[in-house]
Amino acid sequence: MRCLPVALGLVVAMLAGQIKAAPIQKVADVPFSGGSQTVLYLAPAAPKAIAILFTGGAGRLKIEADGSIGVGGNFLVRTRAMWVERGIGVVIPDMPSSYSTLFNRRDTSEYADAVARLVAFAKSQADVPVWLIGNSQGTNAASNGGGRLTKGEIAGVVLTSTITRPGGKPQFLETVFDNRLSAINVPVLIVSHRADTCVQTPPADDDKVKAAVSAAPRSEVIMMDGGLPAKSDPCEASSAHGFYGVESETVQRIVEWMTGR
Repeated sequence: MRCLPVALGLVVAMLAGQIKAAPIQKVADVPFSGGSQTVLYLAPAAPKAIAILFTGGAGRLKIEADGSIGVGGNFLVRTRAMWVERGIGVVIPDMPSSYSTLFNRRDTSEYADAVARLVAFAKSQADVPVWLIGNSQGTNAASNGGGRLTKGEIAGVVLTSTITRPGGKPQFLETVFDNRLSAINVPVLIVSHRADTCVQTPPADDDKVKAAVSAAPRSEVIMMDGGLPAKSDPCEASSAHGFYGVESETVQRIVEWMTGR
């Protein structure tokens, strides 16, 4: 009988909103015209929106059946819990099983189909607005989807550390300007770190991206500052390019912009 007051206390706390329900976690395979992609879905019990988070680099994350991620250093991937804490569900796609890399493939019509299937998967999980959010090379995926999904499928697009210039290697040719930026007809947020020195993502190009999304009903540039000294190459995640040391503040600014708060 001693446990009764504790149990009653837990019930009262839950009713008062002091104890939050455990986040939802699911790993699934989402098919598309070019194969299938493993995705990790994480969300609070009642998400107010879902963000599809597109990683950078070659795109391989090594998502396991238990939800663990083998290559999880990317800014969006490593902050996945921060989005859920702020009421945003996330869909994190791995590289399609039939691909060896996503370099120079994120701007294709085939990969746009993969993005469309991810949106459909997100909507099957919760009837809430779906956003496309890309980081670094992932901005090519998000902008490709945004320029092709123009019939109300998505609520908006967020580009962080946007790829605006090709790099010096064959795998670094595509940029967001290869996509249909002028066709994007949903809100667009462009986020950079003022100290980002990656040659492919100069913050000075953000205004050009903003001008290019001319059909967006709302567009804005957010420039972050501060953080920790870089521990990686300027184009890698543990630097200003990956919002190193200001992850929480950056996620908060994005969520506030997405939700209008």
